[in-house]
Amino acid sequence: MKGTFVYNPTEQQIENTNIMRFARKLGFSNLSELYDMADSRTETFWKAVIEDTGIEFFTDFRKVFDESGGKEWTKWFVGGSINIAYNVSEKFKESDNAAIKYERENGEKGTITFRELDQKVGKLAGSLLKLGIVKGDRIGIYMPLSPESVIAMYAAMRIGAVAVPMFSGYGREAIVSRVEDAGIRIMFVTSSFARRGKKVDLLKNVQGINGLKLIVHGENGGNASFTELVENGDYTVSARTDSEDPAIMLYTSGTTGKPKGTVHVHGGALINIAKEVKYYTDMGKNDTMFWISDPGWMMGPWAMIGANALGGSIFVYDGALDYPVEKRLWELIKNHNVTILGVSPTLIRTFKASGIDAPFEGIRCFGSTGEPWDTESWMYLFDVLGNGKVPICNISGGTDIIGCFLASHPAMRLKPKCLFKGLGMNVSVFDESGREIENAIGYLVAKKHLPSMTRGLWNAKDKYLQTYWSRFPGVWFHGDWAEEVDGGYFYLYGRADDVIKIAGKRVGPGEIEDIVSKVDGVKECAATGIPDATKGEAIAIFLSGEKRIGIEEEVRKTVERNLGKPFSPKFVVMLDNLPKTRNGKIMRRIARNAFLGQDYGDTSSLEDQSVVETIRSIGKKMKGEEH
Repeated sequence: MKGTFVYNPTEQQIENTNIMRFARKLGFSNLSELYDMADSRTETFWKAVIEDTGIEFFTDFRKVFDESGGKEWTKWFVGGSINIAYNVSEKFKESDNAAIKYERENGEKGTITFRELDQKVGKLAGSLLKLGIVKGDRIGIYMPLSPESVIAMYAAMRIGAVAVPMFSGYGREAIVSRVEDAGIRIMFVTSSFARRGKKVDLLKNVQGINGLKLIVHGENGGNASFTELVENGDYTVSARTDSEDPAIMLYTSGTTGKPKGTVHVHGGALINIAKEVKYYTDMGKNDTMFWISDPGWMMGPWAMIGANALGGSIFVYDGALDYPVEKRLWELIKNHNVTILGVSPTLIRTFKASGIDAPFEGIRCFGSTGEPWDTESWMYLFDVLGNGKVPICNISGGTDIIGCFLASHPAMRLKPKCLFKGLGMNVSVFDESGREIENAIGYLVAKKHLPSMTRGLWNAKDKYLQTYWSRFPGVWFHGDWAEEVDGGYFYLYGRADDVIKIAGKRVGPGEIEDIVSKVDGVKECAATGIPDATKGEAIAIFLSGEKRIGIEEEVRKTVERNLGKPFSPKFVVMLDNLPKTRNGKIMRRIARNAFLGQDYGDTSSLEDQSVVETIRSIGKKMKGEEH
């Protein structure tokens, strides 16, 4: 057995969870029976989920799924008419329960009821129609975690447009590439907001982008005022969108080239998210969820949609969690009665390093995602911040499935860092030959198509098939190193590809390299992720070209300016030549491992063997300077 159980719920605690009540409703005596049924009786399971979560269709679906066009292109809830925005706002339009609780760094705070939310979303939707937005149009959302970002996303989906949220920490070039790729004509943007008492100006990053109209919340400077459109629009009901109509596009970073848009639909995305939030975090109507994320990352929309679809509250906050006092997060939780808190391992490592030993009051379930845990930080969250009583819902999935392949939950015994197989997700671990393995590290896969999987990649059909379905035919290849032990428990060990995760934020090396290559004097470059005690990973850039004073700092500033400060490189390494094969392929893995002083494997294919030792020597020196 791997690890020791540290959370052992009582029988009464288990019986009082949503997932156990669901199992009992279906006639099962234990959760193992529920998991077996979810993987083997697909149609029965998803019908039961829809009924138990209260998701409503305008028109019932004829068939749960149809894979006649190939497993990779499976359609779900075929023939059904459904709208995400209806299920998270309009459905509750008679309710005066809190839908959104909010606070801003400057102290402004408030509550928006479901009744008020429906009016705001409905009027903004009407204004979008007057602006000429039609079904299928992509609408950008470049806002921090705020009430406006929630309202904007729901309004876009209400009229059948596609919401495209973007990380509020992105710089101009990252925004431009996504606007151009998605064909976005209109964008919601917050003019500025406060972060650690300083003004963060978002408007400057989007002004002047060719063909883009701006709906601005805050200062003037756009084509329309967010506030005026919400106040003056004609109230509009939710469009009767098809289950397979696109609702959200989220950009994910691959190892090469530009980021790709993953396309998520009204039926599958909503139903899977509602399932996960209800059963993994035990969310109910009386709960308030605060998932510390950003609307541009998957967990932002996931938490908003999941909490509101279940009739619960979402708390949003746009500022720093330790400003102006170190325990600002503790105050937010107490003042807004937050009961479910979603964190990242990076955040917890930061609190641990600061020596804080005060538990959170009122939290009954922690959520966590974004990156693998280390044991010490997981135990700090459990023992100190959770006072040894609060279960940790550790989940892992991805932008490409707007959901979770793996998840622990409050009705199970927990070991440090553990995950569990996702309910109805048909996950497994394969070795190189495609054979299922246990108690050994291999590739995380899903053996079946699932409702929330992306419906391809935007304008990149072949890339979609190559990325997810080519490694093991008929099986979704997710790209994570994983290990299954003890009959359903899982552990993750990072990416099996070159994608870099900075504090849980994914970025592809190709996107970084495209930016660095534009700096005058840079001939070639390679970006890699290296271990970082706080962020999990940091960026190291290796480059060759003109050796002039200040080029390293110029590279660093260029990355910051175009991708945002969270992606600022920790190391910039100037070389005469990069490690390349004889056919010209740059070997990121060898550069990374040599820099870290690790085994870099076979170098016989390298054009210049000496560069490896050069990188090793530089790495030793630069890391020594860190101490």
